[in-house]
Amino acid sequence: MQRARSVPWNTVTIATLGLALTGAWVMGVLTLTLSRGYETSAPFVLVPIFIAVSLPALRAQARREASSTLLWLLVAALVLKLASAFVREYVAFGVYGGAADAANYHAEGVRISEAFRDGNFTTGLHSLTSTNYIRFFTGVVYTVIGASRLGGFLFYSWLGFWGLFLFYRAATVALPEGGPRTYATLVFFLPSLLFWPSSIGKEAWMLFALGIAAYGAALILSRATLRGLAYAGSGLWLAAIVRPHVAGMMAIALAVGYLLRRPKEELRQLAPIAKALSLAILTVVALFLVVRTERFIEEAGIDTTGGVTSVIEGVTERTASGGSEFTPSPVLGSPLSAPVGIVTVLFRPFPFEATNAQGLAVALEGTFLLVLTILRIRWAWGAFRSARRQPYVAFAVVYSALFAVGFSGVANFGLLSRERVQLLPLYLVLFSIPPRRGTEIDADARDERDAAPLTPHGRGVDEPGPATSPAGTSLRDRPSDEGSRELEATVRELEETLQRIEARIEGPASGSVSERNDRDRPAP
Repeated sequence: MQRARSVPWNTVTIATLGLALTGAWVMGVLTLTLSRGYETSAPFVLVPIFIAVSLPALRAQARREASSTLLWLLVAALVLKLASAFVREYVAFGVYGGAADAANYHAEGVRISEAFRDGNFTTGLHSLTSTNYIRFFTGVVYTVIGASRLGGFLFYSWLGFWGLFLFYRAATVALPEGGPRTYATLVFFLPSLLFWPSSIGKEAWMLFALGIAAYGAALILSRATLRGLAYAGSGLWLAAIVRPHVAGMMAIALAVGYLLRRPKEELRQLAPIAKALSLAILTVVALFLVVRTERFIEEAGIDTTGGVTSVIEGVTERTASGGSEFTPSPVLGSPLSAPVGIVTVLFRPFPFEATNAQGLAVALEGTFLLVLTILRIRWAWGAFRSARRQPYVAFAVVYSALFAVGFSGVANFGLLSRERVQLLPLYLVLFSIPPRRGTEIDADARDERDAAPLTPHGRGVDEPGPATSPAGTSLRDRPSDEGSRELEATVRELEETLQRIEARIEGPASGSVSERNDRDRPAP
């Protein structure tokens, strides 16, 4: 009978310590719940669960990139994101006294979860879109994790983290020339992306939905089309439930990126058909989102009968309140105001426009983004030039442009800084791709030129390529005339030498070389 293998002492110690800590955690949570209620104990229940559930996916990403440092960076980002929920909850209810959308979402979530637990699945909501959907979803969450305001903040913060993670995952898939650590640092640790999507509300939901759609876009633009369509379709649908206009912007950006994607070499002849089909699909999606967006605007109480002008005026009027209002510069209202409008959406308020500590914090981040944009303008230009090689860049550029135009009519700095979290993950893509050296660019240009199909006038239509002969053959692939003549003379001399050697071996009886050739030549 073989002796059983002994378990290493350190493994036994770790297992024992783990069981002891788990038991202590369970006892502590039960004691705290019985003495103080679930509202107090909810963080001690949920935070360890959220971290434990997240670790396998974070480890898997670290293994994909073969980086142990990345694992610690992702864990730190998750912990910091969950910690931001405590800060967000304190600001909403401690600083502003509950004057926040989260208060209504929480109250409605408690009501719906109580009804669900009693077996009554009537929500009492006239629709399940926009604000009502967040109320409904909060009720579903409370039915599972328990009705706790701080627990709700933690869950939505965790949801927002997964949105950021999916944006990061998309960048690693679709940007082979990108700097993943630069992008990870910006996306996971930018204060507004930590703070705003850590509340019960639309920001965390939209960040999560757009992250799914962006990951799907990355797969589509990296030729994993079927899987990408599943992710992108799901993400856009989830985003359209709450904010269809933002989903429409991302759908249009994805279509542009797809049209710029280079087809596979073996499918190059079918590329026009595929792109025509994608345009048809885009038209259908655009029509659907236009109808859905118009309904969304009307439900918000904005008159659409006057066209774009009335919509802009309605948005400005509805957002010009709350203590941080300003006079916007809508791009669609006047193209001359485009520079001011775009700068406002991306960077304002500036420090001299802040009226309180919270506004100053937002202004400092906006200033940081402005400085980053100026210092890395070469990065952005290099990224823009790589849009054909990396169509995800075109996707990010088009979405950022549409977002800046669409939200330039918002007249409240507080609201604008919250909405901006839907823009930043893709805007930061432009500043996360290091500029390439000239030799690399020249090599790529040669590769692209040589890969272009031959035409009667050379390679490609737009680029003449290398000099060609009248037959269309590249002159660099043909020997020069002088070299060709020298080679032919050498071959003739070699043939004559071999013939003379053969004649000497066979002797006079064989006849001359010409006689043998005549004798061996078949009769006509």
